[in-house]
Amino acid sequence: MAPTKTVPPDRGRRAGLLLALLLGAAGCSSAPPPPPRLSPPLPDAPLDLTRFTAKPCDLMTHDQLVMFFVNSQGTAAPAAGKTACTWIPHDTNALTYVASVDTASGGLEALYRRRATVPGFAPVFVHSYPGIHRDDRDGQCTVETGVADDTLLNVTVAATDPKLDAYSDPCYEADRFAGIMIAYQANRAP
Repeated sequence: MAPTKTVPPDRGRRAGLLLALLLGAAGCSSAPPPPPRLSPPLPDAPLDLTRFTAKPCDLMTHDQLVMFFVNSQGTAAPAAGKTACTWIPHDTNALTYVASVDTASGGLEALYRRRATVPGFAPVFVHSYPGIHRDDRDGQCTVETGVADDTLLNVTVAATDPKLDAYSDPCYEADRFAGIMIAYQANRAP
């Protein structure tokens, strides 16, 4: 009987197997951790306001609007790529309330990430939800409140008459208006 011949393993196959193992191990490595959160955390009960992106005038009831001397339901119109509702109190044309729901800009975290470019950026809480104030000019304040990870409730108060209280402290008025909306929607949540 003839002696059996041992054939050395193919070096090409061994190298290929080693390369496959290395690539497989590299594929299992974890992705880099996400950057740390800059914005304050949202309450445990985020609000789903997506149904108001097209109908922001429905954010408040007639009885709530009367507290702000507004008798009409408001006027919806396109503004900066979204639909905004404008309310004007019946006793003056020098004051307006404007509200919209933003689900496209990335939420509060996106605002915090570009805070250096946001005029008048100032952190605030509205009815326990974190947000920011941005002041565009005297008599005007916008509060952008994070109500869900990807959703902002935007409220702007503009007063053109320096005799109005809202002219000297428009952010107080914007927070109050937004706070009523948030409280009402939070109570409606299932």
